[in-house]
Amino acid sequence: MDNNNDVPRPVHFADFLVTLSGLAHNIASSVSTFTEEIMEIAIYNANRNSKVNKAWEQFTNDLETIQEETDGR
Repeated sequence: MDNNNDVPRPVHFADFLVTLSGLAHNIASSVSTFTEEIMEIAIYNANRNSKVNKAWEQFTNDLETIQEETDGR
C-alpha cells in the first residue's frame, strides 16, 4: 500500500499556456526547417542552371571553332 499521502497539484491555466507555447514553438521550428529546405533547393537549382549555361556556352564556342577550322581549309 502507498504510504505517500501527498496529493498532486491540480492543473492550472498556466499549464495550458506552457503546452500552447510549446505547440507554437514546434510549429515555428517546422516552418523554419521547411524554408531552409526550400532555400537549399533554390541554391542547388541556381548552381545547376549556371553550370548548364556554362556548358552550352562552351559548346557554342567549340562549334564556332570547328566551323572556323573547317572553313579555313
